[in-house]
Amino acid sequence: MISVSLSEWMIWLQRHDSVSISALLALALFLGLYGATEWGIARRERSRLYRLNGSLELYAAAQAPLIQAAGAGAGQELSPGQAEALLTRLLACRAASYATEDMLAQIAAYAGDLDAARLPLLLKTLERESERLCKERDKLLRRAESPGWGYSLWKGIRPAIPFLFAAALLYLIAWLLRALHGDVPLAEYGAEELVNSWSWFASALLSLLLLYPALMGIYRPNAGSKLLKGWAVFIAALFLLHLLGPEVAPYILVIQVLLFLLGFRFSGGKPRKSRPFAGHYPEEDGFGQEPNERRSAAGAGDSNPPEK
Repeated sequence: MISVSLSEWMIWLQRHDSVSISALLALALFLGLYGATEWGIARRERSRLYRLNGSLELYAAAQAPLIQAAGAGAGQELSPGQAEALLTRLLACRAASYATEDMLAQIAAYAGDLDAARLPLLLKTLERESERLCKERDKLLRRAESPGWGYSLWKGIRPAIPFLFAAALLYLIAWLLRALHGDVPLAEYGAEELVNSWSWFASALLSLLLLYPALMGIYRPNAGSKLLKGWAVFIAALFLLHLLGPEVAPYILVIQVLLFLLGFRFSGGKPRKSRPFAGHYPEEDGFGQEPNERRSAAGAGDSNPPEK
């Protein structure tokens, strides 16, 4: 068994002052970043779980009176108390953190005219959104409490990623400072070599900025998040092509910038089209009127004799 006394450690530290100090600073930075990142990930997951539970509570509170109202709408009218309670619960759903634009539009439409014909579609939308949030909550709890083998390994590695990115960013900053102070002989380079050097620097910086959020999973997953993450990793992986030689650096940077700009087509949200849904009456057919007024107008139109 190898044993080292305290005096031997002190002698070694005295002989290697710069190395020991650098190692201790790097270790302290690593431990600090690792602990802060792990705490931040856990705090972000707890906040997300809290918002999911809050949204589900609002949906569940509105779902029971909505089921009753949708079932009663076919044969009987709602009482004023039931209609008021239903409207109150539906309006409360607008405060849900994860309420979708489609559901908000349907709630606003029902609140505008109190048309019971909208309730069946609104009930289906509310059930679909509740099921989606339940699946997301179950997945979050499963990862936190009983993660799989691969995800457990990833949970241990992910807090160390900020330290690696900090080291890479520190290297780029040191290169930039040396270049500005003349330690890197850029002035002796030709125009082509100068373009290659700065293209390499810009490509490395862009790769770090794209790769970090993709690996850390900072944002909430959605329908297009996997595509955007894969796209960001692909753009960052193009930096490895610099191993082919410095002469390809400008071309790699141009390709990365073009692919980055192309990513805006994937991230742009598609606006909801102005189309009528079930229970929606177009404006020219009397939208904005009360349901009784529309029915009376329709009855008056049917009573007119046809023109000969």
